[in-house]
Amino acid sequence: MATTVGQQQLVAARAAFAEGDVQSLAMLPLPLQQSWQRSHAAGVRPGQEPYYPPLQGNGHRLESRDDRRLARCVQPELEQLWAAFGARGWTMFCANREGMVIVHRAHGLEDAALLRPIQVGRRLGEAEIGTTAPAVSLADDLPALVRGNEHYLQRFAPVFCLSEPLHDLQGQVCGAIDITGLGERDPALLQGYFRQAALAIENRLMHTLSDVHLLAVQHDPRWLASPLQGLLAVQEDGQLLCANRVARRLLGLPRRGPLPLLSLDTLFAGASAAQRRRLLQPGPAHRVRLGEGSAVHLQHLQAPRAARTRSPATAAAPVQAAPLRDQQRDAARRAAHTADGNLSLAARQLGISRTTLYKLLRE
Repeated sequence: MATTVGQQQLVAARAAFAEGDVQSLAMLPLPLQQSWQRSHAAGVRPGQEPYYPPLQGNGHRLESRDDRRLARCVQPELEQLWAAFGARGWTMFCANREGMVIVHRAHGLEDAALLRPIQVGRRLGEAEIGTTAPAVSLADDLPALVRGNEHYLQRFAPVFCLSEPLHDLQGQVCGAIDITGLGERDPALLQGYFRQAALAIENRLMHTLSDVHLLAVQHDPRWLASPLQGLLAVQEDGQLLCANRVARRLLGLPRRGPLPLLSLDTLFAGASAAQRRRLLQPGPAHRVRLGEGSAVHLQHLQAPRAARTRSPATAAAPVQAAPLRDQQRDAARRAAHTADGNLSLAARQLGISRTTLYKLLRE
């Protein structure tokens, strides 16, 4: 509804809705219709001034540990987005699941009255300021675009805002990243960048886990080590703990909520015995069969950090490292065993020639 005619129709629809005409909402996308109705039910009226509650905390120190962790994961991506799209008259922020701003980025000389209240510690929910893009994303787990008179409050008619939801380790919405400003932007362009940023943030959340194996999966190996990689967190006993939204989609897991009890053997039941043995072993990405005509490339990214920490007793009596040639021979034997005797495959996995592998195995 970016056209002048569309905006004028929305002004009329807002006035009619304020008088009780629910049918006037038909010109809005369904998520915005529902947001207008929630705003109305909360007692917000279209013609009122927005209500901004006091900042929670001191506006700098976040009280919730979950908020602090999410803020750390968001900050690098928000800085990159700001470098690409930030300007005076625009602001970017992340809100937590309750609609409170936990990360904020704005121009140092920003003086727009509509943007100044957006600060860390400020709650910006529908009960305070009506329909906004982050409010819709948090309520419906959807990318959202709200511009001009699509806002419930007529005070926000000059405002453009676009947001993307964020998901926690259990696949539930835990926040939203947003760009808000005065004017117009290309929504399709921004949505692509904000979705990539959201995936990168969720991947960074997965990397905060320290007591699990972290595996990357993708049908196309070129997408590994990118925001488009699927991530699986696996316990030492092979049980799946959690998965990001890309992995859930790739492997046919529930899109939202806690995962069912699954082991790697069940998840990769179509894989060969040799492929399953390699699932929790460090090394380069390798192909794992899922089923008839389907496979993914999988790479082991990290082992449980606690397992890599030496005890004080071990640290007090360090073991002399084996000579390099012995380490190479051991690696060659392990690779040959994992590859079920396929020496060409083992050589490729080690990044050496078949001749070199033969020499190591004969020593």
